[in-house]
Amino acid sequence: MHKELPGKIIIIILAVLIMSPITTRAFSQETPSQVNIDPDKLKSFARVYVQFEKIRDTYLPRIKSAQNVRETDDIEKEARARIAEVLKKEGLTPESYSHIVKEINADVELRAKAMQLIDEERKKS
Repeated sequence: MHKELPGKIIIIILAVLIMSPITTRAFSQETPSQVNIDPDKLKSFARVYVQFEKIRDTYLPRIKSAQNVRETDDIEKEARARIAEVLKKEGLTPESYSHIVKEINADVELRAKAMQLIDEERKKS
């Protein structure tokens, strides 16, 4: 059972980062629309994305080396708290972050701009 935990954790982390249950329901009925994401929100998204990568890189090895389910749960809880902190600091919610992800995935130009901002943010780190 313990060997399956890293896969479970990756799925949980991705779910928290990308889609909350509320967002999944809210956006599942939408069709791609005219993309209208404020440039400042896109910059915030890029900062959050890079911070999420750092959180993943920090917590995934800890999760993989966890000795039991309780330790894994504690690490997950800590990671979720850091994720919430990063979102709040940048003025985003899980729902707004998920909305930006959906819009980026639907628009090639927006995706290119987001990747450029993410690359710039990675260079700052």
